[in-house]
Amino acid sequence: MAEVCWKDIIWTGADKELGIKELLTILKGYGALEVLHFENPSKYKGELSVWLDEQGLKHISLFHLEVLGEKRKGLGREMIQCLRKIFGGDVYVQDPGEIPVAQEMAGGIHVREPNRESALFWIKMFEEKLIQSVEGDLMDLDENTTSEELGIVKRKFFDDTDE
Repeated sequence: MAEVCWKDIIWTGADKELGIKELLTILKGYGALEVLHFENPSKYKGELSVWLDEQGLKHISLFHLEVLGEKRKGLGREMIQCLRKIFGGDVYVQDPGEIPVAQEMAGGIHVREPNRESALFWIKMFEEKLIQSVEGDLMDLDENTTSEELGIVKRKFFDDTDE
């Protein structure tokens, strides 16, 4: 599998094997819509896609972000700022804050359980306008979210931390 070190981040195709030329084309925002894996060893890793809208503006769909290492404070914010700087576009987060948890049931059924720390992080990034939307089972936030709706979402996660 080809990998490219571009802007101090290692990039590879997440779902299929891509050549170096294809990876660079996608990273520049001109290729087919593909999910890419990124990693800055000892800092963070994740998956995203980059796409152009009708006006030629780049957008980033972030599907997964995991902060690595012992000193993690601030690295998630740093990565989002890095993505915005690299691609010069808006960041849209898809299905954040959930982790698969195996249930002891017949058939090996899997459910997704909320990760409250992650949910609180995404709420904060949305409030700071570092991301434009968060879409998933845990919450849906976008430019149409009122302050009252945001307050309800925040209370859901802040109240759950007291249990």
